[in-house]
Amino acid sequence: PQRYSERMLWRKIVDHNPQFVLFSDKLATKEYVARLCPGLAVPRTLWIGQDADTIPAELLRGDVFVKTNHGCDFNRRIRDGQYGREELRAQTQKWLRTVYGRGGGQWAYSQVEPKLFVEEAIGDAEADLVEFHVRASNGKVLLGSMMGHAKTSRQWAIYLDPEGNPALGMSDPDDSVIKPLPDGIPIAEPYRRAVRLTERLSAGVDYARFDFMWNGRELYGGEITVYPAAGMADPANRLTNDLILKGWNLSQSHFLKSQHTGWRRVYADALKRKL
Repeated sequence: PQRYSERMLWRKIVDHNPQFVLFSDKLATKEYVARLCPGLAVPRTLWIGQDADTIPAELLRGDVFVKTNHGCDFNRRIRDGQYGREELRAQTQKWLRTVYGRGGGQWAYSQVEPKLFVEEAIGDAEADLVEFHVRASNGKVLLGSMMGHAKTSRQWAIYLDPEGNPALGMSDPDDSVIKPLPDGIPIAEPYRRAVRLTERLSAGVDYARFDFMWNGRELYGGEITVYPAAGMADPANRLTNDLILKGWNLSQSHFLKSQHTGWRRVYADALKRKL
């Protein structure tokens, strides 16, 4: 595998690292982050179960997210009790029945036992919440990015180097002019902390994206993503593509560090020689 998308495809088909199952489980990832970085806040889990009808009513009178742990975009924000119980039941049951990742070959998600949970809201994407995404290989940070107003009509995103300096926008073609960050968003200290924490969290992981959230007051640990954008596309420009591919040490993958027999051993030995 040479291109970024080819490496992702190789990961989906060949490199079935059990750790990827942990990272694809939102609840297990919280425990992993808290264990390795005990000083880093994580959004509180307020309830875990299998049936939305058993969520305590008082929780749903606050500002919370109802989520499942086994996929992307399985979440709903509830503010001040504004929801319909029947609609919530139908929606969450559909989530729980879904084997996420099957269509895109995202193997690790399919191994996660689905659970429903309620999580505190730590900010608002419409207002103050900013996301940091830090890509790293075995303790070395390769590239970061920052996203504002995530999953809204005003979403914007820009790549950052490990020091927090703006690089290209995520959809910018080669040789584009580097744009400054939006005014009024001082991100140097929280972003650099996210980079330092990623160095610890990524030890022993050949490549992943480590996500953080910053609400203007506190940095929170988020998800660990092993199939960014479902692993279906290459980076938009040569600069970001090269930074990731040069830093992603495929020889540190679970498959190539494991002992094999039969055709897997022949294949692994041949790939090691090629690398």
